[in-house]
Amino acid sequence: MNQLSRQGRNPKALNILRHDLLNRNYILAWFVALLLFMAFDSMIPVLPVYMEMHEGVSGAAGLPLAAITLGALLIRPFAGWALDAYGRKKLFWGGILLFLLPAICYIGMIPAALLIALRVIQGIGFGISNTAIFTLATDIIPKKQMGMGMGYFTATMSLSVAIAPTTTSWMLGRHVSYPVIFTVSALFIVVAFILALLIRYPAYEKKEVKPHFVFFTRTALKPALVTLFVAINFSSVISFVPVYATMQGILLTGIFFTAESITSLVLRPVSGMLVDKKKEKGFDLTVLVGAVLVIVAILILAQLSSLASLIIGGIFFGAGFAFLQPTMLALSVKDATPENRGAANATYWTAFDSGVFLGSIIWGPIAALLGYRTMFHLALIPVGLALLIYFSQRVFPFYTRAKEPKSNVDSA
Repeated sequence: MNQLSRQGRNPKALNILRHDLLNRNYILAWFVALLLFMAFDSMIPVLPVYMEMHEGVSGAAGLPLAAITLGALLIRPFAGWALDAYGRKKLFWGGILLFLLPAICYIGMIPAALLIALRVIQGIGFGISNTAIFTLATDIIPKKQMGMGMGYFTATMSLSVAIAPTTTSWMLGRHVSYPVIFTVSALFIVVAFILALLIRYPAYEKKEVKPHFVFFTRTALKPALVTLFVAINFSSVISFVPVYATMQGILLTGIFFTAESITSLVLRPVSGMLVDKKKEKGFDLTVLVGAVLVIVAILILAQLSSLASLIIGGIFFGAGFAFLQPTMLALSVKDATPENRGAANATYWTAFDSGVFLGSIIWGPIAALLGYRTMFHLALIPVGLALLIYFSQRVFPFYTRAKEPKSNVDSA
């Protein structure tokens, strides 16, 4: 049906039907995604210190991040199915509120055990809202601009990493109180919710037969498997470069993340434009270039000896990830029908979370047993497996293309 709601009948609402990428809906969704990531990232340097310094819980610095990742990982497949079965709007709003409530509780300086339990709940809220906002992005972005659209959209991750942890770390260094820092994080989510209320959502028609629940969609299987192994490599770098750099006598370890974030932020749209322009060859080229850049970064980091090598490693790693991540996300959703986009996005993000979670488990013992240099060399294996899986489609097709029907725009 081409019938629009009262909002949809307004000519201004037809912006989201145009083949222009930077429309009102896209910009609102972009800022919502940025604020949600900033709320997530702002707590990464704060909660480990809170656990050890304020609550006196030693050896548990990794628990807050593990708990929220676990919550997101558990809910994503169900969130993707629910987004397809019941529409985007109400589930998205509910996910943001569930993400917000634990953040408000942190302001009361709660005990460590309760904090970890709430982090799992917050992870569920983040998993729902994050899956929903990226599903909404695929609804909004014109198909012919999916690569560039996802490039800009995933840049919210890089921008958040460049701003949020640095800001809250600076606040900690200035001895700003924990309740104030927790309030700042909660305010990011509040503003995100307000902006989410302003978005015009795609039409949702109630279905007599709800889509069957699946853990993954066939159209997203190959990019999800590639993403799984890329994320395993990603976790080795994000988790252990600061420790390894400190052991090498490099004090300004945060500059690695600055170099990585800025490079990734600049290059993500470039990789997207390449995909849109070259189509299938563009996907192949960005994957190959991205993998090579990551391999070069790992080799540099394995031989880390100076601040310059740390910065160069960050630049190469940021460039590689800028080519790989938006390409895999665009590939995950480009052949999904509108009624399966939630599941396709959930498939991608479940794979990403799984890779980070697995990497956080396996690389620590390997580093303790064999040393960091050997660990980084072994981290090249997942990148090689990712390349093998991607290009093996030449022989074994991993997915089939589905003809995508036209979708309407409405208020859910």
